[in-house]
Amino acid sequence: MSQRLLLPRSPSSALLPAIPFTSTSSSAKPTYLFVPFPSSSKPLSVYSAAAALPPSDNGPSIALAAATSNLHDPSIEVDAVTETELRENGFRSTRRTKVVCTIGPNTCSSEQLEALASGGMNVARINMCHGSREWHRRVIERVRRLNEEKGYAVAIMMDTEGSEIHMGDLGGAPSAKAEDSEVWTFTVRAFDSPLPEYTTNVNYEGFAEDVKVGDELLVDGGMVRFEVIEKIGPDVKCRCTDPGLLLPRANLTFWRNGSLVREHNAMLPTISSKDWLDIDFGIAEGVDFIAISFVKSAEVIKHLKSYIAARSRDTDIAVIAKIESIDSLRNLEEIIRASDGAMVARGDLGAQIPLEHVPSAQQKIVQRCRQLNKPVIVASQLLESMIEYPTPTRAEVADVSEAVRQRADALMLSGESAMGQYPEKALAVLRSVSIRIERWWRDEKHYEPMELPPIGFSFSDSISEEICISAAKMANNLGVDALFVYTKSGHMASLLSRCRPDCPIFAFTSTPSVRRRLNLQWGLIPFRLSFSDDMDSNLNKTFSLLKARGMIKSGDLVIAVSDMLQSIQVMNVP
Repeated sequence: MSQRLLLPRSPSSALLPAIPFTSTSSSAKPTYLFVPFPSSSKPLSVYSAAAALPPSDNGPSIALAAATSNLHDPSIEVDAVTETELRENGFRSTRRTKVVCTIGPNTCSSEQLEALASGGMNVARINMCHGSREWHRRVIERVRRLNEEKGYAVAIMMDTEGSEIHMGDLGGAPSAKAEDSEVWTFTVRAFDSPLPEYTTNVNYEGFAEDVKVGDELLVDGGMVRFEVIEKIGPDVKCRCTDPGLLLPRANLTFWRNGSLVREHNAMLPTISSKDWLDIDFGIAEGVDFIAISFVKSAEVIKHLKSYIAARSRDTDIAVIAKIESIDSLRNLEEIIRASDGAMVARGDLGAQIPLEHVPSAQQKIVQRCRQLNKPVIVASQLLESMIEYPTPTRAEVADVSEAVRQRADALMLSGESAMGQYPEKALAVLRSVSIRIERWWRDEKHYEPMELPPIGFSFSDSISEEICISAAKMANNLGVDALFVYTKSGHMASLLSRCRPDCPIFAFTSTPSVRRRLNLQWGLIPFRLSFSDDMDSNLNKTFSLLKARGMIKSGDLVIAVSDMLQSIQVMNVP
């Protein structure tokens, strides 16, 4: 049986006294559990634990009744892919790194969305740079229906366009090829008739005044380059120096004498008038995440979060800050602290800082997000070649591997899934590479110690942090099969994810929106489950339901924590 006790803590000690747990068998030896705590002179809250010994006649007696009469809803929701994977391959087969897929013309049907979900998509991203709101509404409805009918927990992320300089929509064409030495016209004029050949609009009224002959114009972070050769009124004539594919509403930056010209961007608001309309749309549709482009300061994030709170009292929408500018890097710490997560948007970031600085910037962002317990997404050009080809380059695979090795929460497909010819294959590559690198990392014990600074604002928060750090260490040292966390808000589950334990984390929550948001975070397998404040009853119910579905078996070693009763429980599945 679980034992609970209230003990004072010695101010000079970082550990509780050793707590013995004995079985009902007279021949069994006691098992000791040490629970570290934050430094404080305050008394400890109630804690509990159960002895974890191999199942045998002499093992600990753990009262695990099959009946769940005190819980009204015995159902449990988990997506079919995870259930099958756990049943057939066991705990260690589960992928820890999550995948975000951008939805576009090639992946917007119900059948295509289900194929992505069954292939491992955790978050569906809709990019407000493209498509109408009605088109995005249909995608959201299809994802929601997929979750309801198939039991998935695919979250929806809405990505705003931002106020940076963009190209136009290419007259409705999906793309255009710029060849070497071709002369293109970038103009702020509006055309009633179709655009002339080799012409594209620019959304910034002062574009022609700001650029100078000789400036270098970078499209989409440098995927295509032009040199400004002539200015004629509102038109800017540019010669292509690095050919490539032009995409609708691609970002534009220009350089002069080897330096980025930033003055015009500093004058533009982070959130445009169109963005505010899109944000209202996202709130009305109940999206799970809103990603804000070209964040310059924490004030923008705070302002948006207060706006969302006022407009969506019944929903909790997380705000993701896209780190893709020099200003974002300069104010990185305060932006991460203010946001609910971050995205390393390497394409646009690489257009504003030297290319050789991008890898170190990525690692810095990933590490700081983990330290501050904010999920982080590595995005842009992970498998760019798979827009046109069915197999990635070896360099792309190495790039994906590095992001996995850095323990980023998620990887993101952009054009590969939105308009690429092989979206399911691109997703399969991310999934297989992630699983392989994660397994290698565990097998070779490539632990890179990371200092996890205290982030709680209260003593109770500090206790939760220490419990999760202890549970993760115990899980690694004991080789447990899974960590169970029962959470109403998702906070305790995120603290466990922050520790990056070897085993998967089963996160049980009764709220569908919390379940979807947890699907972005590293190592979490989110379940929807109704539960009470009685941990014994919760475990009884969970073991019964998961065993019935073949997802766990007798003898599996589990550590359970909860944000309702701050405790650590260690036990074998009966």
